[in-house]
This record gives sequence, C-alpha cells and structure tokens, in this order.
Amino acid sequence: MSKIFALTVVVLSGLFSSAPAAKAQSLYFERTTVSTSSEATCYRFAGDVARNQSFQNMHSNRLEVAGVKNGVYVSITCVGRGQQSALAIGMAVAPNFGAAQQVAQLVADRIRGVRCFDSPC
Repeated sequence: MSKIFALTVVVLSGLFSSAPAAKAQSLYFERTTVSTSSEATCYRFAGDVARNQSFQNMHSNRLEVAGVKNGVYVSITCVGRGQQSALAIGMAVAPNFGAAQQVAQLVADRIRGVRCFDSPC
C-alpha cells in the first residue's frame, strides 16, 4: 500500500502544479480495473484513450498519461498488482466538481472497455 500512496502523492503533486490557474479547483478520482495485469500495457491503454478522446496538450511519462479534455486537466496513472488486473486511476481537476467527475468517469469507462487481443497482454 505504501507504494500506491507514494505514487499517488507524486502524481498529485504534478497534477496540481500543472493544472490551469483558477480561484478554486475540484479534484475527482475514478479507479477501475483493466483487462491486463501488466502496468505497461495499462499505460498503453491509457494513451489510446487519451488519443481517442482527443486530449489537448497530451503528454506521458513513466507515472502518467495526461492532458486536457473539455477544459478539465486529466491524469491517468496505472498500478500493477502482480497476477491481478492492473488498476487505472483517472484524476481530474476542474473549476467545478461536476466537470471533474464527468471527465474522470468518462476516462474510466473508456479505459475499462479497452480489450487486448494479443498475447501476452
């Protein structure tokens, strides 16, 4: 659990430092399992979702795939869990809670729906 917590702190630090300036921001998390146990494949799925959803200013590194969707800054991170399905965590920052929630849920729904047809996945 400490690795997940540390990863979340690192991602949140980058998330808030990269979020557009505003008087107040809302943060919403949505997590989902993906159809692979591989963290690397989960990040590949996250990149596919970001491209398919036309994220603006999309970027990725070893901790996240991120960009802007409908004015909402979104960061997707993945957590491998051994032989269990990996987790994708979508974090969204927006001027209001409803917008952050809507985009984070959209991203989670899309990444949950990605299927791998190649083996190993």
